[in-house]
Amino acid sequence: MTLTTTTSAPDRRPCSTGGPSVRQHWGTPITVVELTPAPLLSAAAADIDADGPPLESLPPGDIITDLDTAATAFRASFDALADAYGPDLAPPISSVDIDVQVWRHGHDVPATGHPADLVAWWILAASPAPTHTESGALAFSDPRAGSQMTAMPGLPWGRQLMIRPVAGAHVAAPGWLTSSIVPLEHGQYVLVAIAASVR
Repeated sequence: MTLTTTTSAPDRRPCSTGGPSVRQHWGTPITVVELTPAPLLSAAAADIDADGPPLESLPPGDIITDLDTAATAFRASFDALADAYGPDLAPPISSVDIDVQVWRHGHDVPATGHPADLVAWWILAASPAPTHTESGALAFSDPRAGSQMTAMPGLPWGRQLMIRPVAGAHVAAPGWLTSSIVPLEHGQYVLVAIAASVR
């Protein structure tokens, strides 16, 4: 996968024998940035903790004080993806749907795609660092034939990406990309805003 914050499927230098360069045709651009959520959080966000059901959906307006600003942040990430993919692979976005969830111990999501063209996650708040650094992390892998969904040195596909659940972490990806949530451990919680593009 290719982070749009660094590069987007660049050509490689020609090999030392003078042969043609290798082009990465299977690049998978995604957007990974850090966005400070604190100015947008309501007082109710401070009351969320590790006590409660494994998955809880909350009204976005109860947690985010300015939904328009949040939607603008998500749109910026989606626009970056659209620039990387081009208009043929990333259709124009008419609006953004935002959902707010609390993840706690017992919650996980198996590897799956998303029905929207583009999807993004923004960690608004999280418990202190868990014992296992990958607990509650978002994991991404390429489901296309040939990727093997494992890290393969030297290949432009098949690399996994994990985003740890720390406040401010923000990632946007195409909906067809396989994403999963690593199971959360006891005493852990993650408050997250999830946005999906709407044509």
